[in-house]
Amino acid sequence: GGEKRTPPFGVCIALQNSTVPLVTSARHDGLLRQQANRGGGAVDHRWTEPNAPNREAFESGELLHEPPQFVHFDPVKNEARPLLIKEIKLPRATQTHEVCYEPSTRCVFVSQMSNSTLVRIPVDERGVLVDDQDAWRMGECDAATGAGISGLHNISPSKAHPGCLWMTLQYANELLLVDVRGEHPLRIRQVLKVPTLCTDPATGETQRVGGPHCMRECPISGELWVGLKGSLKDTPCRSRGRGGRSSCCDPDANETNMAELARRGHDTPLPDGWAVWRVAPSEYDPSAKGGQGKGGRLYPCLTSPPMLDFDSLGNVYVPQDGVDTVLYIDRESGESKQLTVPFPASGATPRITGPAIATAPDGSVWMTLLGSYNSLVRIDPRRGHTRELYAFGGPPWCKTIRLIHLAFGSGGRGNFIYALASDLLEDEAVDAVVVLRMDESWARCLGRRVIPLPTQDCSCHRIAVVDAGPNLAGGGRSIVITELASSKLLQARDIRTVTSHTHTHTH
Repeated sequence: GGEKRTPPFGVCIALQNSTVPLVTSARHDGLLRQQANRGGGAVDHRWTEPNAPNREAFESGELLHEPPQFVHFDPVKNEARPLLIKEIKLPRATQTHEVCYEPSTRCVFVSQMSNSTLVRIPVDERGVLVDDQDAWRMGECDAATGAGISGLHNISPSKAHPGCLWMTLQYANELLLVDVRGEHPLRIRQVLKVPTLCTDPATGETQRVGGPHCMRECPISGELWVGLKGSLKDTPCRSRGRGGRSSCCDPDANETNMAELARRGHDTPLPDGWAVWRVAPSEYDPSAKGGQGKGGRLYPCLTSPPMLDFDSLGNVYVPQDGVDTVLYIDRESGESKQLTVPFPASGATPRITGPAIATAPDGSVWMTLLGSYNSLVRIDPRRGHTRELYAFGGPPWCKTIRLIHLAFGSGGRGNFIYALASDLLEDEAVDAVVVLRMDESWARCLGRRVIPLPTQDCSCHRIAVVDAGPNLAGGGRSIVITELASSKLLQARDIRTVTSHTHTHTH
């Protein structure tokens, strides 16, 4: 064949009688900078193709085709950074539940209810989870197996005590204020035992309550508000889901562990009702008797309170997953009332109010409807608690989207709702993050993106936002997700591309 000439950079050279592939680097930083600075327009081979010998061979007719040209491509400028997804394997557990980010320690914390374990994972300077973790058993343990039996569930940061988390031991009927800073590793600063009797002032009837599921510290008053969801009769946890129950709260474990803790001297009678407990930590009175709240106040509620949150005035909103209403409690007057919840005309099977409820940066209160197709309810406290139903639809490949939890992000890149879809109660449902881009009023959805999780059939459970990167205006933001059934924590960051979308919403 023809003469084989070796160029200084890699191309595929087609000679008259043969082709000689040469695989070497064609990157040249100085030339790249020149090309990037030149912008668009006609290709200038002086800056894009440094293979002068090949060009001479082509121009003389020795090569049959023009040598390939190097074109500078900057993925960050052209498409932004690619979506990053990272999964971390946690200690093996039947139920991996809550997750939160504690900014003063730059750590993500996860609760595992089935073995009452707290897991800590730091984040690096980019805001990415590191490949390192610590774990602790919280509360009492089984003498034979060493597994925790106290039922660690809620974990949420304390605004009044930076560097501390509030935790609930659902089976042990206890609240813990735990210092999680490095210099005080898991120092328990306060223990509150929840009331186990609740007397309804309207009827005089007394019920057994307990099983603290969700708790939050009011950012205005510093009071604690606790959903006592311990009774699992006639709730979605018992009556619906795979095999007649979900994998979220195990009624059998609830009964067994509360009975064992009672034998060890804990006040853990099996509940037969539901209530919300309000108490100021400084006014907690463990010696108080009867059904009046140990220095606080108990609000009887309907079946059953999974979560709660506050509006900008500190008023409280509590979904009740077995009925079609939200319990509203006025912080100043202490009065409560039931707010009806709109549901889709079809596809809302089963009808579940919540379980999640959370307040957006503009003060509106948003709630999931776990049994409905990709739907949320927006409550506007400034307009007489108007309730609007939002149906976001989904792509053809998503047969069922059941939203179980949500979180919010705002900043330089816009306003976003990160809604978590789970297969907790239905095998055909997808485990995914539904990213909703909202307008400035947080009342209109501008775009929707559905990102399926790598591990399906994981019953993903909770989602939290982590603002821990170098640009706290949203550039370093990520979300973290617990996978209840697979003992994993997933992180996703650089979620930028959200397709325009038209949704429907009704009053």
